[in-house]
Amino acid sequence: MRYDLLGLNLRDAEEILAREGKKYTVVRYVSYKPYRDADSVRVLRVREQDGTYELLTGEFITNIKTSQG
Repeated sequence: MRYDLLGLNLRDAEEILAREGKKYTVVRYVSYKPYRDADSVRVLRVREQDGTYELLTGEFITNIKTSQG
């Protein structure tokens, strides 16, 4: 298992795997009630099968706006 990819932005995880010459696929989890203001796609799960990594991703809101700005 590649614990170093968990929680990363999808783009960052893709860059790491590409640099290492690893094959990968992306599976996007989309909630039945998606976030309208999602600003980040993060890696939720990684599994390797037959030399190819599968990255399960989900959308998150990471820039939280508060009443102070």
